[in-house]
Amino acid sequence: MTPDLNWRAIETVLLDMDGTLLDLYFDNYFWQEYLPLHWGKIQGLAPEDARQQLREWYENEAGSLSWYCLDFWSERLKFDVFALKADVEHLIQKRPHAESFLQRLVEAGYRVIMVTNSHEKLIDMKMQKTGIEIYFDEIVSSHRLGHAKEEQPFWHKLQSEIPFDLSSTLLVDDNLTVLRAAKQFGIKHLLAVGTPDSQAEAQDTAEFPAIHSFADLEIQARQ
Repeated sequence: MTPDLNWRAIETVLLDMDGTLLDLYFDNYFWQEYLPLHWGKIQGLAPEDARQQLREWYENEAGSLSWYCLDFWSERLKFDVFALKADVEHLIQKRPHAESFLQRLVEAGYRVIMVTNSHEKLIDMKMQKTGIEIYFDEIVSSHRLGHAKEEQPFWHKLQSEIPFDLSSTLLVDDNLTVLRAAKQFGIKHLLAVGTPDSQAEAQDTAEFPAIHSFADLEIQARQ
């Protein structure tokens, strides 16, 4: 489906970070390739054996706050996962036209809030690398609220801390499970990202309208 947004009905824009504003390749490469290689060497495992073991652990935590928690994985793997992330921080990149989209949102008068499952340490790393924090009224990590975005309590706590009108709020996210949770909560305007990872195939965004580039969106100034 192609996006059909009524910008005049929107006041607040909630934006995911990884896979939405930033290229998901950094995270996918780290968790699927770089981390298994490093951990496998420590454990004396062949790369594919290390990848298989980690995939099983990832699947067990998928959709939970633990999956997104660097402290959890550092404890599980017995080394500083955040420090290892710094080895490949040069791969952190903004998605096409993401910054110009943020600029247009601010200039048009929208309330702009980042809502991310990313750990606070990674948010800081990525903001230092990209400089996009200047465009946000608020940056909210699921770790601050104690629940992943896939879970209903996240949205209840978010609305309690930063009140927003469900009928005039837009969420843009690459995670379909998150979009479904937001839909269940009652957020009216939902938009998926078709190509969150620049090095991977486009994803099937199922029941949600999707964009492949923020250049596809023509923003109308708020009245």
